[in-house]
Amino acid sequence: MSIYNNIFHYYRGQTRNKDQETNQLQIENNVTKAFLNVLQHSSPVLTNEFIRFIGIRTKESGNFEFRQQLTSPLNIITPYAGVIGIAENKEIRKGTYKDSNIPDGAILSNEISLLLENKIGYNSYLTKEQLDGHTRLFANGQNILDEPIIITWIDIRHFLRDKQKDFENEGDTLTSFLLKQFEEFCVINCIGDRQKSKEYFFLRFEKDKARKLAREIDNFIWGNTEFEVEDAGTADGIGYRRKGFPKFATLTTARQRCLILHIGNKEDKKGLEIQSQIDKILNKEYNRSSSDSIKYPHEAYIRLEWVEDFEEIKPYIIEAYNSR
Repeated sequence: MSIYNNIFHYYRGQTRNKDQETNQLQIENNVTKAFLNVLQHSSPVLTNEFIRFIGIRTKESGNFEFRQQLTSPLNIITPYAGVIGIAENKEIRKGTYKDSNIPDGAILSNEISLLLENKIGYNSYLTKEQLDGHTRLFANGQNILDEPIIITWIDIRHFLRDKQKDFENEGDTLTSFLLKQFEEFCVINCIGDRQKSKEYFFLRFEKDKARKLAREIDNFIWGNTEFEVEDAGTADGIGYRRKGFPKFATLTTARQRCLILHIGNKEDKKGLEIQSQIDKILNKEYNRSSSDSIKYPHEAYIRLEWVEDFEEIKPYIIEAYNSR
């Protein structure tokens, strides 16, 4: 799995943006696009089964239309019509109606007219006013489901994962491939995950070599029978601490995406000594700023793509653990 090989991941859209609201909207739109692209380019069986999955019983169709950012009213009355709200949880909050609010997408056929509203992130909620407001875009005279259909992203992921196995067994390689790619896309972007998984952080290491080593380091630390390790709860990576003691290592997605070893006490400045040793072994000098050397003299940094053999750095991980 790689961020750069995933066909749905919009890499530029994931950069840190000062305008968080704009950035969030951009990612939400991309998630909607990815989901609809999966349905659009897969077997129509998948869309029919998704419609049944959300509780609508209608005739099967082989001819669906998928739209994004629906701005114009529909002009066809169908037997079934409704609004689907997709979010990380099913809670609906009170909001403010705006004429500018438009559905994120639509699934249409001769049988159904379904409008989609998508929210991502556990602090982003569907609102009644927005869901109700989307009904203005149905055709005049259209009978609409009394209540919106609310579904979570994790439910959708579970449904699609099950279907991926079915299509793989049936030999539908295209649909199976698209479903695998969408699942990877969700992992990469934490869609349907209450918290960022290890895989999310592993994927932030851009080079295959670095990702492989990150997983090897994680397996070594957690699998070492001589270690007693706890998750350090690090926000920008995977942190490891000796049970009952401070953190001794961090696979960080900040600081040039590296392994940080936290060695002993700050006053001992052991990190600077270890940094020199590691730089000589790797034959590359980690570019520490002068402020880093003053603030963090107990830390040593290792760029994973510089490491040829895990055995080169393993003793320093052990030393960091023992120093705590």
